[in-house]
Order: sequence, then C-alpha cells, then structure tokens
Amino acid sequence: MTLLRAAGLNKSFGGVRAVQNVSIAVPDNSIFALIGPNGAGKSTLLNLLSGIHQPDTGSLYLGETQLIGVPAHRRVRLGIARTFQKIRLFRQLTLLENVLAGFHTHRRVPVWQYVIPGPAFRRDRQRFRDEAHELLTFVGLGARAVGRAGALPYGQQRMLEIARALATRPRLLLLDEPAAGLNAPEVEFLLQRLEDIGRRGITVVVVEHNMDLVMNVAHRVCVMDHGETLFEGTPREVQANPQVIAAYLGGEFQ
Repeated sequence: MTLLRAAGLNKSFGGVRAVQNVSIAVPDNSIFALIGPNGAGKSTLLNLLSGIHQPDTGSLYLGETQLIGVPAHRRVRLGIARTFQKIRLFRQLTLLENVLAGFHTHRRVPVWQYVIPGPAFRRDRQRFRDEAHELLTFVGLGARAVGRAGALPYGQQRMLEIARALATRPRLLLLDEPAAGLNAPEVEFLLQRLEDIGRRGITVVVVEHNMDLVMNVAHRVCVMDHGETLFEGTPREVQANPQVIAAYLGGEFQ
C-alpha cells in the first residue's frame, strides 16, 4: 500500500528549476531515502512534501488526501512531521518543554481551562508529560529532561528534534540529513532508532548523505540529480547501477 505519492512535481525559484517532473511513491510502513549531491533538489522536494513550499505543478497525496494547497501546519494534523537540516529547537526551554510543544495538535481541552485549569486540563498535561518522558528515553535523553535544550551537544540536539517530531504522532516522518555532524557511535544509534521508528508503523522519508546509513536502513532509495530523478530502486540495485556509481558513490560497496 502506498502512503505518499507524488506525480510530476515541479518547483522553480526565479530562473532556477529546483525540482523537475519528480514522481515518487512511498510504500506504507517503509523507510524511503532521497540521496544525491548538494543542489540536487532533495531538500526542496522535502519542503514540497511537508508544505513549506507549494509546487508550481503536479499532484501530491497522503493516502487519499490531496495535499496541494494544504499549508504545513494543517499537514501536521494530517500526520506529517519533519526535522530540518539546520536544527530548529526552542533553545531556552528544557528538553521536556521542547517535546511537549509537539503535542499541541492533540490537545482536546476547552480553551477556558488554559486560564483556569480544570480536571481535563490536568489529565491532558500529565498524559503528555508521561509520553514526552517516554520519547526522551527513546532517543537516549531521558536523564536530561529538565536540562536546557541549547546546552546539549550537537548530536543530542538532533535526537531531541526527532523526539519532538514524534510527539505529533505522525504517520509520515520526514528527516532532512539527520546524520549530519554525527560521529560514528551517534550514527549507529540513529540507525537503530530509525529501525525502531519503522517498527512502530511510522513511514520515514529521509534525505541523507551518509551512504552507510542509507544502505543499511532504507527499503527503497531515490537518487536525484539537478532536480530530477536519476534512479530509484532497492539499496542493492542503487549500489549496482552504473550511473549512480559514477555520479555519486564513486565505486561499488563491499
């Protein structure tokens, strides 16, 4: 079953054609990777999927829901969450407060209870705090829940951003270069968490330059070049494709 499908997406910025006639189909409950050199259009495509930008032409569906014209904040309510290449945290807030911010789409208490808290508000708050602690533990940050987000090392900030995205309870999680700047043990931890996220039934689309991570975690890989799709297939097929090897990988994987 296909969760996300795009057909004929195009996006230009002035005279620059960032995405040209891109079509993809992301299977439900899978990890789908987008790879290619800088400037290939990967992040622009992710922005089209998440609603940061709207395409000039083309169609885009989440299940049977048409996404064209739907802004980013409404796509979150439909089940799409994302992280960014440049980390965007509330740095002066605690780790717990950052994750709690992700639950805003699921609050179901009367507005007046934000002024005069009642039983429903207190139950809501406790439930989300418990879930936030679970997510922090999942990304290895449970012991630092009350610490300030801006004081975290870079790699842990990336994991915190993933925890906050998961707090929206997504069907589709979009990750923009989550391994950028991570050392080898952190990349291995990230790989394990991505596999665990997949086992939770969440579909993942990841833009990534770390080929070891991609080839070990992705079910399908789409290779982009100059805004277009060069090749799509399984990791093994990508590794064996002469165009991909020549353009991006520089040789066969062992």
